Amino acid sequence: MRRMTWMMLAFVLLVSACSPLKPPEANGQAGEGQKLNTDINLNPQSYRNMSVDKPTISDDQDKIREVVEAEGFDAGLISITGNHAWVNVKFTNKQEAELTNQKKTLAAKIYQAVPRYKIHVRAR
Repeated sequence: MRRMTWMMLAFVLLVSACSPLKPPEANGQAGEGQKLNTDINLNPQSYRNMSVDKPTISDDQDKIREVVEAEGFDAGLISITGNHAWVNVKFTNKQEAELTNQKKTLAAKIYQAVPRYKIHVRAR
């Protein structure tokens, strides 16, 4: 009798463990019927974007050089490492206070052209 009870208990545990789980229900909560928008691509260098024209780092360097030359300065070496862009610029005046102000305004204008990078303007 005791053996039969243990076998019955083991059978009930085995059958209850193998029952299918009920799938979760949304009941109108957030997430139901929503589609993820994968068309928005914040990184133009990502290969998820299947367009033919993929901007490269040299395109960004050219855009930075255009902004610097549009402001009337001579752009030197432009180095992009990760999310930092180091821009060497030849300024005409060498007064420290005015030079600092020119660096800040130039960095802000470059940032408007290529907002992906932290801009560092260096005088040469």
